[in-house]
Amino acid sequence: MSVSIISARLPTGDTPVCNVTLEPYVLIKRGDTTVTADDIPEEGSHEPGLQLRSRWYRSSIPRGGAVCSVHPDKEATVQCTVCLRCKVAVHLSYHCSAECFRSSWQQHRDYHQQAHTNGQENGVDNNKVVSSTLSAGGETWVEVARTHKYTPTQDDVGFVLKYECSIFDPNHPYIDLGRPMLAFTSRVRPAPNLPVRNLVRLPLSPGLAKAGPNNRFTVLSYNMLADLYAKSDSYNHCPAWTMAWHYRKCNLLKELLTHKPDIMCLQEVQSDHFTEYVHPELTKAGYMGIYKKKTTEIFTGSQYTIDGCATFFRHERFHLVKKYEVEFNKAAISLADQMTNLQQKKATMNRLLKDNVALIAVLEMIDPDSRGGSKQLICVANTHIHANPELNDVKLWQVHTLLKGLEKIANSADIPMLVAGDFNSLPGSAAHSLLVKGRVEPSQLEASSDPLGLLRDTKLQHSLPLASAYAALLDYPPITEQLKRQRARVDPTHREPLFTNLSRHFKATLDYVLYTRDSLAPAGLLELPADTECVNKPGDSLPNANWSSDH
Repeated sequence: MSVSIISARLPTGDTPVCNVTLEPYVLIKRGDTTVTADDIPEEGSHEPGLQLRSRWYRSSIPRGGAVCSVHPDKEATVQCTVCLRCKVAVHLSYHCSAECFRSSWQQHRDYHQQAHTNGQENGVDNNKVVSSTLSAGGETWVEVARTHKYTPTQDDVGFVLKYECSIFDPNHPYIDLGRPMLAFTSRVRPAPNLPVRNLVRLPLSPGLAKAGPNNRFTVLSYNMLADLYAKSDSYNHCPAWTMAWHYRKCNLLKELLTHKPDIMCLQEVQSDHFTEYVHPELTKAGYMGIYKKKTTEIFTGSQYTIDGCATFFRHERFHLVKKYEVEFNKAAISLADQMTNLQQKKATMNRLLKDNVALIAVLEMIDPDSRGGSKQLICVANTHIHANPELNDVKLWQVHTLLKGLEKIANSADIPMLVAGDFNSLPGSAAHSLLVKGRVEPSQLEASSDPLGLLRDTKLQHSLPLASAYAALLDYPPITEQLKRQRARVDPTHREPLFTNLSRHFKATLDYVLYTRDSLAPAGLLELPADTECVNKPGDSLPNANWSSDH
């Protein structure tokens, strides 16, 4: 059976970035069928038959101008000459502006000291031996790998990479089975510097301050921007490589693991990405995860997929006791089934069937010092409420439905609760008031906000003593500069951050972390960034090279 390579290419818009793995897409003709590299064993495999031989090469001449080491989507205009004298890796010496250089000066001082200690020249160990070189077309290429996938290193920054593949018969190594296929990258960009967000410690009462480490835990909520939504025109301001999933997934994972939360509530986690990447990677990092996808899938051109909510927790801190999956569509159907008017039933279904979901986990805290007896339970609710700004009644109905379900859990057990997610509701809206005040004021329910009268006869209230975590910043005097700075980033009227979503035409708060104030107390909060810290220049928006989500 004849086997030959049809094509080898890198993903569309692919720009290589340091520490982000490249995987060429190779099409192979095998007899009358077409297969991919996944169907042919790599060279060196113990499997019998033909194999795929791969080689990666780095050009010997840097291409194009230098790029900023902090903002890799921008060209460099400033270089640190001290880095050059100290023989720091050259790509770390570049910045896009004088202000960028000034803000990174402390990092440069660390580079200078580290380079002096390591005795390295241009960031490359002088004892390192290059495996082989290849001259072609008057240019010399240095071999850097013999695998199908390759992860660029700091040595590759500023250089072009070449991928070469061919079919190889280990039993007849000298027989030519067709010409090699080539694919070239653009120049390798440096890895972005992950934005630093510290924990703001809150002053606690003496009783709470004495609580041991086993009674403390951290929780993080994050809308990851599913890849199926990242392709819309809303993000055409971003360079294509910053929106590519193979880049964003590494950046998002790095950001999550930097904070080391005990519990993660993630939204817009695409179902195939949960299975293929997010769950395996977080499992390796010590987490267990549960997932609930939305109820209708979308065809993306190659497969059906959809996003959903994922909740992860450290297996050394928690056991999963029970999981509840909330499908708001089921609640909508149940509501419509109680109606006798067919027109009303049809209108209700059309209005409320929006495929949103919530995921509730009851966790048991692991206390290594416990000597038997009852274990502390925590209920964690993670949700993504409908986004359409014209359907505020749907948002309110979904939030009310979720809270009623949580009330049932609270009535069955004395259990602290966390409610987190993307609620797609502004501070001061009816849905937000229901969350933090336990009720909706009649003035917030105008006829225009409830066109079908679905909420008119509903008791829009609940008994859960919920409080928004970031409101705690306003409960303490600004005794430190950090607290003073953070309080200025909270809206004093609604006691919420000034924004959690920053896009081209929208800047507001949509995401919340809430807790039952009779059983939990915030001991610290992740710093709120200023909008100028999220973007490279005024008028820019998220996502970008540093922040891979618009939340």
